[in-house]
Amino acid sequence: MRDLLSVVSHSVGIYGSAPTCYLSGLARMTGFEIDALDRAIEIDRSLVRVRAMRHSVYTFPHDQLVVALTATRREGVQMMKSASRSVGDAYFELATAVESALADAEGPLPSAEIREKVDSDKKFGGRFSLILARMAVECRVVRATNTGGWRSNRLTYARWADWLPDLDPFVLEEDDARRQLAEIYVSAYGPVELEDLRWWTGWTKTNALAAADELDLGMAGSAMRQLEGVRLLPVWDVLMVAYRNRDRLFDPEHARFIYDRMGNATSVVLDEGRVVGVWDLGRTDDPLMIQVAPLDQWPSRRWDKVEEQAQRIGEMIGASTVEVARIDEPVDLSEAPRNRFLSPLSN
Repeated sequence: MRDLLSVVSHSVGIYGSAPTCYLSGLARMTGFEIDALDRAIEIDRSLVRVRAMRHSVYTFPHDQLVVALTATRREGVQMMKSASRSVGDAYFELATAVESALADAEGPLPSAEIREKVDSDKKFGGRFSLILARMAVECRVVRATNTGGWRSNRLTYARWADWLPDLDPFVLEEDDARRQLAEIYVSAYGPVELEDLRWWTGWTKTNALAAADELDLGMAGSAMRQLEGVRLLPVWDVLMVAYRNRDRLFDPEHARFIYDRMGNATSVVLDEGRVVGVWDLGRTDDPLMIQVAPLDQWPSRRWDKVEEQAQRIGEMIGASTVEVARIDEPVDLSEAPRNRFLSPLSN
């Protein structure tokens, strides 16, 4: 049985937000448990949530964390400096105050408590979240624990120096980190094209070319071997954002059912590496009501496998009742309201 760190490593991280992180782990690992992932992040700290490729939140093991951070930091810092421009020079004073508040605390703090300590009069309004986001990109703070349930993202923050004292986020040179990340990516998702690497990382074409120099982009990767047979992948699963050219994953005419206008990937049914349908987690844990819409005609065998995977989700969350409802047609996400991809089949 694959261990959790190996599973996450072979995917070059998994998406960091709930419930995707748990569902992505379950899809790739026999015996996956929610508590195991939480312990790895919050107790062992062998996995860490950070923003990396295309400024998305990933969860990485230590041996990939600093590589991914360093290789994508420039783009992330630029983005957050632009986003927090309205805060102005006050950012530097506020960031210092946040670090002091966290240093004085007995443990990680939620953003609301941090704000109460450094911006109690709410002078910065909704802009305060940008301060924490920018500090995280700069590796001054880190997303620590999740105080909500398996569907929730009520995160706490800690100083990087307190949470990960033995992990220097600035030990690598940027060019070296880019080369390493490109190699890790190809070994996981190959064969790939240069445009896949450029899109996945968010780099310029020049940087992608330099990072991929001397790499064999045609080598066979290991990520798909974790997803043999039928699997239920959640929204934003890392496989669905790993390529710019997605013909290998589904027929082009099905793209409108899988991605919305902003490029967000919905939850999909995967069978031997091909997307064959979409599914919906529903809003309740017990009963767990999963809806499934095929993209074409399915054999009965596939429905049986989908039922098995739905039961695995139910077992993971402790649901006493799991029901799978068959939906005739998927929703055209290219014409759907914003965020419909999060629940593509529910009314």
